[in-house]
Amino acid sequence: MIPCAMRPLRPLPGAVCRRARRRWLRTRFARFGRGSYLSWPTDLVTEPKHIEIGEAVFFRPHSRLEAVRANADAAPGRVVIGDRTHVEGYFSLSAAESVEIGHDVLIGANVAIRDHDHGTSMAGVHPLLQPLIVSPVKIGDYCWLGQNAVILKGVTVGSRAIVGANAVVTRSVPAGAIVGGVPARQIGWVDGFPEPGSATTSGHATPER
Repeated sequence: MIPCAMRPLRPLPGAVCRRARRRWLRTRFARFGRGSYLSWPTDLVTEPKHIEIGEAVFFRPHSRLEAVRANADAAPGRVVIGDRTHVEGYFSLSAAESVEIGHDVLIGANVAIRDHDHGTSMAGVHPLLQPLIVSPVKIGDYCWLGQNAVILKGVTVGSRAIVGANAVVTRSVPAGAIVGGVPARQIGWVDGFPEPGSATTSGHATPER
């Protein structure tokens, strides 16, 4: 019989590992809500004390969550992710000012969200060394961001909007709109008609119905 001290360690049951990881995550983030889980492996997390994650949020593996600084003297950006949001694998988010994602959002694999670009105005200076150009991003409740979608700085995606796979969103999306393409353009409405009071792509409010 092998003495206890010499026996190989058995891996912890999956449920035990998940509970331990959740407890550890709650100590790392500004907020990490009850029932939320960030799957392993996680590619990168920076400045987690500036990242707030709501309840019952689920991230599949290889997520990348970054709160970054617009310049050396700036505070890190702020990330807020609402309750019950579901995020598929290889998600990438970077905030130099603010990225807010609402409740019950569905985010497909390989989606990228950025609230900043590298500057290009300084001739002869590599973009990596130029100040960031920053504008906050907001994703409304119940949105669906399709696989490989890219959301760029200054964009607000209204509630219940759908962003098609592979779309690159460079301007704000009305509530309940469906957009697709590069750059993304409106191709329809969820349920076939606009949300009451939402702005259309022409910038005018739709009438209440």
